[in-house]
Amino acid sequence: MKAEKDIQTLAVRYFEGTILKADEERLFRFIQGSKDNHSLFKQWEREWLLSSATDEKTECEWERLQVKMRTRETIAPMLVVSRFAFWRKIAAVAAIVILTAGATLGLWTTVTYLQPETYFTLEAPYGEKSKITLSDGTAVWLNAGSKLQYSNRFNKNNRIVKLDGEGYFEVIKHDGKEFTVETSAYAVVVRGTKFNVSAYSDDPFVTTTLIEGAVDLLYGEHILKMKPGESMRLNLLSGKFQHNKVNAQQSRAWSENKLDFDNITLKELIVKLSRQYNVHIGLESEQLGDRTFRISLRNRETIGEVLDALKEIIPITVERKEKYIYIRE
Repeated sequence: MKAEKDIQTLAVRYFEGTILKADEERLFRFIQGSKDNHSLFKQWEREWLLSSATDEKTECEWERLQVKMRTRETIAPMLVVSRFAFWRKIAAVAAIVILTAGATLGLWTTVTYLQPETYFTLEAPYGEKSKITLSDGTAVWLNAGSKLQYSNRFNKNNRIVKLDGEGYFEVIKHDGKEFTVETSAYAVVVRGTKFNVSAYSDDPFVTTTLIEGAVDLLYGEHILKMKPGESMRLNLLSGKFQHNKVNAQQSRAWSENKLDFDNITLKELIVKLSRQYNVHIGLESEQLGDRTFRISLRNRETIGEVLDALKEIIPITVERKEKYIYIRE
């Protein structure tokens, strides 16, 4: 009888959240000993909940937990107001037991939700590239001079990333949740697909090229649907889109350290080269910059090798001094 009374004392300490770890293990061994022991534990729990003697302790513990967790304003609306203190005590005991058991999923979710929303930024400096696998399994390659930003709530509340620069995305389907790439001009919304987005803040165009799957471009009140092999280029000055059928794989060649363009102007190419090799390239004239050509380099050439290849394609003269390069006819 004395042993049972001792166990009951431990049970009360457990309900109050003051039990020591060694005593808690002893209590659990008792509960698991037989069905009668488990029923007795439940009886003690009901008696403790209904006893007026526990009111003050429960209220104090409840207040202490609210301060510790900083969840007064969040938890209060979840509790149904009742004229019976019984339900308030149950809610308090539930919170105490959760803390005693230690970091259950529900409590962890609440704490995570209460954390302020912060953002992580992945950068690829000029002259470099980066790759990241997001928590939902999506792989992202960032071209030189690019930034990708996402929230600490990514894959919990949403799957939204913000892009400044160029990124190649291989998006994983995830519970039907949409994946969104926000740029300064429009949003790219997908579920599972492969596509490339170029949206540098200092470029006059924002371009999306679809390789696999389907993509929606959200531009103001307009929704533009894309199919594989299509490229949509938005002129930021005019606000007009240019739609083209392209070799979509070329759009991601940079992620494999390749240069592959069927039709590119010299002006566009030197912007890409400047970022990729972290150099400053100047042109003699606008007319020279408008020259178009095809270029395909399959290995990771140096900037000097690329410029030598250019001289074989179009008649130009190149002057170079360290990171400064000047091109003229």
